[in-house]
Amino acid sequence: MKVIVLAAGKGTRLLPVTSTRPKHLLEIAGSPILKRIIDQLIFRESISEIVVITHYFESLIQTEVRSWYNSSVNSKINFIHQKEMIGTANALLTAFEEIEKPSGHFMVIYGDLIVHNHINLMLDEFANNNQSSILGVKVDDASKFGVLKIDDGYLSEIDEKPTKVPNNSIINAGIFIFPALAVELLSSIEPSSRGEYDLTDLVSLLARKNHFLHVTECHEGWFDIGHPWQIIDANEYLMKIEQQNYLVQGTIEDGTFIKGNVYVAKTATIRSGTYIEGPVYIDEEADVGPNCYIRSYSYIGKKVRIGNACEIKNSIIYENTRAAHLSYVGDSIFGKNCNLGAGTIVANLRHDSKNIKVTINDERMDSGRRKLGVIAGDDVKTGIGVSILPGVKLASGTWINSGEVVSRDR
Repeated sequence: MKVIVLAAGKGTRLLPVTSTRPKHLLEIAGSPILKRIIDQLIFRESISEIVVITHYFESLIQTEVRSWYNSSVNSKINFIHQKEMIGTANALLTAFEEIEKPSGHFMVIYGDLIVHNHINLMLDEFANNNQSSILGVKVDDASKFGVLKIDDGYLSEIDEKPTKVPNNSIINAGIFIFPALAVELLSSIEPSSRGEYDLTDLVSLLARKNHFLHVTECHEGWFDIGHPWQIIDANEYLMKIEQQNYLVQGTIEDGTFIKGNVYVAKTATIRSGTYIEGPVYIDEEADVGPNCYIRSYSYIGKKVRIGNACEIKNSIIYENTRAAHLSYVGDSIFGKNCNLGAGTIVANLRHDSKNIKVTINDERMDSGRRKLGVIAGDDVKTGIGVSILPGVKLASGTWINSGEVVSRDR
């Protein structure tokens, strides 16, 4: 079976963390989103080819993917450039203009999803029943998703603009196993009012031809990484389910206390007086301590330096970022190569305990989180004694002077 992974999008709602990288390469709980998808596919004998559709930062995606696997594995992976960003159906059409059309079923996956084991689940079901299918996930608020209308276990329609959505509706979760007929129907899809060609219209065309897709339901472990706080949500979930595989390696100095399940890479160093409360993931060449407090659900990335008397809580700190001393970071994301001056404090809770709002594409959005700190891109630098209020975004390259209180995005 051929698998098409759609990884061309820019991820503008995830800015600033996607200003220097595609969203598909964001590391969550120690592994990039796209690698988590490909890992479920690459070693299955039934998968003959994986085609990754790219556009934004496509050379970086190719370089990273090639670095994850050996040459024999890489021989199953191909990349195709989507010339115009005009929708998911156009991406699929672009793929089949360059690769051989399938004689049987093929799989399509949105490349910005965290799916625990759902790809394997769908492939296992297909091996047993040879049916076309779609993954559906039950969510509390389905108002911003395509809602699946299901008849006796099969999809009859996708309602892309639901006006009244009951709680716990089942939505389109972005993984499909299509029949060969779907390739012929791609050229029949009309553009939307946005000028885009949508994959959900292909599903509707199949339904009108009485080729219904079986709905494979999942109820947890699915995250659509469309907003910055969803990176933190997914990180928490993955650390919960993967922590049983964590190992403490590296250099651990006397006087370090480790509680719960913690991963420490072989080349990482944990200095005396540090208290780590798992689940926590500390990546290669990270240097933590002395006298630090690393709290649950924190990812400390490659070559990150967390120095004397710092506290990190439920945060994602990407490669080569430094918080050398006396800083607090909670429920936050910091990109690569950032530097936090001594005494940098991130606030992550409002006095009224209401949910934190974040500005996304000039619109104030409720994150759904009562605790949320800063979302910072790469190369952000703060002076000493800086305070950053909840829900603030800092663009890549931002410099903040000593003693400032940052209450709005920069």
